[in-house]
Amino acid sequence: MENEIKNDLTKKFSKATIITHWFTALLILILFPLGKYMEDLPVAEKMGLIKIHAVLGIIVLVLTIIRTVSFFKSERPADIKTGSKFNDKLAVYIHNIFYFLLFGIALSGMATMILGGYGDALQTGNIDLIKSHDEIPPLKPHGIMAVIMMILLAMHIVGFLKHWIIKKENTLERIS
Repeated sequence: MENEIKNDLTKKFSKATIITHWFTALLILILFPLGKYMEDLPVAEKMGLIKIHAVLGIIVLVLTIIRTVSFFKSERPADIKTGSKFNDKLAVYIHNIFYFLLFGIALSGMATMILGGYGDALQTGNIDLIKSHDEIPPLKPHGIMAVIMMILLAMHIVGFLKHWIIKKENTLERIS
């Protein structure tokens, strides 16, 4: 049973956390559909998109490192309370899993670039250096983690909407 709880929304995250949060979110919303779009393209048609995807992915990794450091070095507001111990823990787990997924997706993306021959192909212009999808072990986990990220993002948005509509709390105030 949920208890009626009002959260203190006046305390905000640090400027670094706010900026990296929104910029990372924007990049993720570009990277995921771009990655899905590239899946079925012939290699010759996707080389430019792969370069863009890789650069944006590296930017997300750098932002995630900055955000992680900022998260632990800066004072931050208390976790949002819902009145349900389960929901409170779920929200914390989702936030923590985001960080692990961002690191995992970045590492598997870099491994895909190296082990799949994409890096060499981009440097030399020789697309014959690229292996088939079945020969690139980190490619599948990269895609799976990206899908999990999108599911968690949807849950994150649903949590915000629940607070906004049902509890009349605009939790975005803390991260804007």
